[in-house]
Amino acid sequence: MLSDASAVRALAHPARLVVIDALYAGQVLTATECAALAGTTPSAMSYHLRALEKYGLVKRAEARGDGRERPWVRAGDRLSIDIKGSRGAVAAAELLVRNSITMDTDRLLSTMRADAAEAGDGEWSRTTQYARDQLLMTADEARNLAADLEKLVARYSWEKRGAKPPAGARAFSFSVVLSRDVDPG
Repeated sequence: MLSDASAVRALAHPARLVVIDALYAGQVLTATECAALAGTTPSAMSYHLRALEKYGLVKRAEARGDGRERPWVRAGDRLSIDIKGSRGAVAAAELLVRNSITMDTDRLLSTMRADAAEAGDGEWSRTTQYARDQLLMTADEARNLAADLEKLVARYSWEKRGAKPPAGARAFSFSVVLSRDVDPG
């Protein structure tokens, strides 16, 4: 649970978000592998990884091979944000949300294009979805819905399936925005 504005700001960097996605999906990666994912240099990625380590988001894994490769792993099972208070904390959370949603949008559009290119009813057709709806709920109902969604999604998590995923399983990204409508004035 991140509640420190500096930690949230550290996480909000686009290159770091890409790496956090991979590491929290259960991958164990070197700085060079992380750099390839994020489209940056290994030295720049080493800097990013150390910044994430400073805030307890990632940690060093056991050395591989001859001991010269020092991969990185996630430091916890999941990440969530609990920001209250200062304008700095809110600004950090806003940056994180903007960059995360941009990454989600890019991923969704890329998958939609790939699905469209796959003619007919391929194995993965109709597995990518974007849905939007208006709900009418009390505060307790909104909290219950969020908890129910979390339980439902947990059945498919890397934690539950990572070691022995079903044959043919593929990684999916899942994001939920549950946000009450507020008067902008």
